[in-house]
Amino acid sequence: MKLKHLLFLITALGSLAVAQSDPVVATVANTTITKSQLELRFGLYIRDSERQNGLSYSEEALAALKKRFLELVARERAIILKAEAAGFAASKDDVQAAVAEVKADFDSEEAFTQALKEAGIPSLEVYHTLVYEALTYNAYLEHLLKQLKTSEPALRLLYLVSKSQFALPKRYCSAHILVDTAQEAYQVIARLGKGEKFADLARALSKDPGSKEEGGDLGCEPRGTFVAPFELALVALQPGESSKVPVKTEFGYHIILLKRVEAAGFQGFEEVRAELDQTIRNSAVYRLLLWIEKSTPIQLFPENL
Repeated sequence: MKLKHLLFLITALGSLAVAQSDPVVATVANTTITKSQLELRFGLYIRDSERQNGLSYSEEALAALKKRFLELVARERAIILKAEAAGFAASKDDVQAAVAEVKADFDSEEAFTQALKEAGIPSLEVYHTLVYEALTYNAYLEHLLKQLKTSEPALRLLYLVSKSQFALPKRYCSAHILVDTAQEAYQVIARLGKGEKFADLARALSKDPGSKEEGGDLGCEPRGTFVAPFELALVALQPGESSKVPVKTEFGYHIILLKRVEAAGFQGFEEVRAELDQTIRNSAVYRLLLWIEKSTPIQLFPENL
């Protein structure tokens, strides 16, 4: 597990040793979040946003974002407290194992420590805390997901009300043989006319490495998938028919076979059952986490930021 990957799992800060002058920016149940804790977590978030999305924030935007981020960190702390109370606190061995897995990607302890500092994490102790909270949060989340049971009526109802999301356009199932010259293409067309099989000729002659071994098969695709000359020739064919003249594109000369046309429709219920199940589970977990957050005493002090 790379260091940057583990950092993505970090969802909240724990109780870090801080100086008494460090102002409290939030209380969550009987715990506190200090300004330095929030600054560290916020710094990690900003670094990740800038690296992944190329974003750059003005001072005004950062100030406004930090206030919203304070609420997020406090809510996540509430969930971690609930996870600990439910017995999902990560053990020292689990934390050590996770840290050791990351360390293994570095040549030395010094290189690992330097990587932490470059990532905005000041010490190994702080990193251990971050890993502990990530493991605890994720273990509880996995537990909640496993506990949820979805019913057949609920799945079918969701399928009906969201059926438009599973619409399939009209699709053309095709194959092709790609050659370099028009002369070669006409030779292929002549051989097809004598009864040779399209797939056999594709395997023997096609220059397209992506479909050659599959007998030229291109799957079933909607309009807009292929370059214009290819598509115009494809949709003009009848199912089972192959092109009688070469089709020239930027890739060379094609002989196209339209295998069949699949009418527009919808994915079947069984095809999307797993997706529907995950949607219901995610929605239920979200509502449960929201309830945990709202039932936990939280007080914010943005004036101390």
